Amino acid sequence: MSSLTKYLVIVGVLIAIGAMLLIVGSQTITGDLVIEEGRINNLTQLEISAELDPEINTQGVYAIQTIEGKEYDITAIVTDASNTKIRDVSVNRNSFEDNFEIEQAGTYTLIISTSESEEIPLVGGIGHVPDSTGVSISIAGFFIIIIGMIGVAVIGFMIIRQKKQKTS
Repeated sequence: MSSLTKYLVIVGVLIAIGAMLLIVGSQTITGDLVIEEGRINNLTQLEISAELDPEINTQGVYAIQTIEGKEYDITAIVTDASNTKIRDVSVNRNSFEDNFEIEQAGTYTLIISTSESEEIPLVGGIGHVPDSTGVSISIAGFFIIIIGMIGVAVIGFMIIRQKKQKTS
């Protein structure tokens, strides 16, 4: 096995490790979020509930994203475990995220509605704010993949150079 082949195998392993780290990091980030897809209009709304506990994390997060990437007039309401509104926000962007305080354990609900008669396909989610571990794992995986891709380019350049030397 030539040295370039050995390097290519090493670079392939780096890319595979980076991809696995990205997957693990993504699962860590979204593992605690309840995410649902739905369609809303002036007659239907989307309700997403999650069990949240301040002993796990005192910060909660909710997010809304329209699937088609268009901007609509959407209202997002978050209620706490005692059904008290803790957030009532008008969203006029295709992607929105906000945090809230988790003061007591229980079921927190994200209610997404609109006054528009046109059906709006969207994705919403609510849960604890992810800890920095998942983000760190994802960033490390991304950089390992970048290093592997640079290695592939360098090895490709070296192979081309070797072939030119053999022909001359």
